[in-house]
Amino acid sequence: MIVKKDIFYRALLVVLFFIPTVFSSVEVTIALCVLLSSLLLFDLKFKFSNTFFNAVIPLVLILLIAGTGTFFFTHEPYDILKDFVYLVKPILMIVLGYYLIGKIADKEFIFKVIIYIAVVFAIYHIYRVTKYLSGFQFGITKIRSVGGKANYIELLALVFLHLKNRSRYYTLPAKYITIFKLILYVSFVFYFSRTMLFTFFILYFAINGYTKLTRKGVVYITAIIVALGILFASLQTMDLDRSSLGFEGFLYKIKNAPSEILTTKIDREDHSDLWDHWRGYEANRAFEQLGDTKHGLGYVFGKGLGSLVDLGFYAPLNRDKIRYIPVLHNGLAYIMFKAGFLGMFIYLLFLAYLYLQAYQQPLSDHVTFFNNAISGMGLYFFFTTLIITGIYNQGDTVTIALGAFIYLKHVHQKKALEL
Repeated sequence: MIVKKDIFYRALLVVLFFIPTVFSSVEVTIALCVLLSSLLLFDLKFKFSNTFFNAVIPLVLILLIAGTGTFFFTHEPYDILKDFVYLVKPILMIVLGYYLIGKIADKEFIFKVIIYIAVVFAIYHIYRVTKYLSGFQFGITKIRSVGGKANYIELLALVFLHLKNRSRYYTLPAKYITIFKLILYVSFVFYFSRTMLFTFFILYFAINGYTKLTRKGVVYITAIIVALGILFASLQTMDLDRSSLGFEGFLYKIKNAPSEILTTKIDREDHSDLWDHWRGYEANRAFEQLGDTKHGLGYVFGKGLGSLVDLGFYAPLNRDKIRYIPVLHNGLAYIMFKAGFLGMFIYLLFLAYLYLQAYQQPLSDHVTFFNNAISGMGLYFFFTTLIITGIYNQGDTVTIALGAFIYLKHVHQKKALEL
């Protein structure tokens, strides 16, 4: 009976990682999360750690603030429900990641399930891209349209496969590691994703303890900043073609990354200017509308669940032009629009709490590893919050791993203290 239960929980964890990536629908994801969360109603003896509560409570508070703000504005029920789903999703995923790995006997299963699922996704991704390229066509935008823009399970897997032997808390034959790396390398390249590229290095350096403000950490951080400075300075001197379908187009996107977020004044009639600075434009529109609230209370508490950002014109975002949007690319602007500066401040505290785990007392190598991993995820979410709504991104599954790692940190911390 115990073996059957273990297999059952393993299968649920596989499904939890698999479904959000296959179905690009937050509604499907939340339905799955709610269904799986019902297991907790039949397992009231299961206990959660202090670290778990400290990580989840800020996200709950943001949801409550946004929910309270809803009563002061008139919004459509569907839009309210949609925002509720977006804000509750990371909470449920952390809960389920924590709970499911707690019920599985083999704790290293979390690494294996991520790696094996990632390889499956990578093979399928390569197949789709290769099929497109076999028609003697090439275009980065089209490749990303055919194969997908990113896969964060593959990102995690690639980071885990690059762990040093002393930090590799899972067993896998060396030849498998080599083969899996090669498959994931090819798939990784075909995503042409700036976000995946930068967050890979963030997670890799963090897990190895290089993002802490120690002597060694400062050296690595300085080296990274200098390298990025040289990269962007070099790109600024290049006359890159925005419309290029090849690698030049990808370099242009990297070159444009800072201004894409920071530039707010654009010519809406000039589509190249509009899309190059879209993130900054929509965030600025959100800030302006918070100021239009009575006594400026929108700045403090946001406009609540169901609030929509008025773009000021009908933007060609799909076949039917859209003027009012519920979700922004910039996560900080998104949180502030829904829950105000108060919500954004709580979110930053949440990220800081995750990051500071790396500074906790090193009770054992295992505890240090998971502290560093959780810290890295805090940095990962900070970076992705600036460009793809961070922890609220509909396809993000890193929150599942975050929940699992918080549990594993608790287990190994408890073992170390008992010695």
